[in-house]
Amino acid sequence: MTLEVTLCNSQRFFHSMAIHLAPISSLFLVDIPSSLSEFSGTSLFLSLNFFRSNFPMATRTRSHSSESTSSFVNQNLLKNPEKEVCSFDNADINALRTSGAFSDTAIIRPFDRNIRSDVCSDEWICFSSYPFSLGLRYPFPEFIMEFFRITGLCFAQTMPMVWRVLIVLNQIKTLHIPDLCIEDLPLAYRLRSHGNSRFLLFSTSSNPLILKASKNDDGWQRKFFFVRQNSIPEGKSLPVKWLTSGRV
Repeated sequence: MTLEVTLCNSQRFFHSMAIHLAPISSLFLVDIPSSLSEFSGTSLFLSLNFFRSNFPMATRTRSHSSESTSSFVNQNLLKNPEKEVCSFDNADINALRTSGAFSDTAIIRPFDRNIRSDVCSDEWICFSSYPFSLGLRYPFPEFIMEFFRITGLCFAQTMPMVWRVLIVLNQIKTLHIPDLCIEDLPLAYRLRSHGNSRFLLFSTSSNPLILKASKNDDGWQRKFFFVRQNSIPEGKSLPVKWLTSGRV
């Protein structure tokens, strides 16, 4: 698989460089997982034209089955909550724990089919399992963490295409443009709600920055879990209440 990239650097108005036939795997933290197999045998073309924007963007598992649910407040944002019963069970949690996705000090709440992903809590953070299926570990790279700090978006309401875009841009920043930052994002994308208060990045151009990034993954909404805030870095400062409106 090959990649063609055109990059404009910070004094980005007049600077550009082209990278041809770069291995696509070099843009990811790990080799492309099976969940991205739709890219197999094809070429991914990126046309990256970033200009500095003048405006900012507006483990361990406790096995107690009697974990209290009193700290959870339902935001009632899901239109069909009966269709969004959690499917990420204890076997999945154990596999996640042994994968090294979190440090050994992280406390992951046991599976509970009665709790939905749109709850908020002063004790627990809801994570989608999707970014971990792409090879990410927590804490996420600083570039990605900054996106959530600025937008106020919760992990569980973030659609798969957002994670794909952030991972690719993070690797471009790491490998090619060190001064690339989240404030550059509005030139290429706008944050848009896409039903049930979930959000995606809407391309500002008819030629998307990253092709096929918008492909959805069936059932991702039901794959979530909770981690105790005080058991992970920045846990107390992460957004817990779902964003219901916003544009970036």
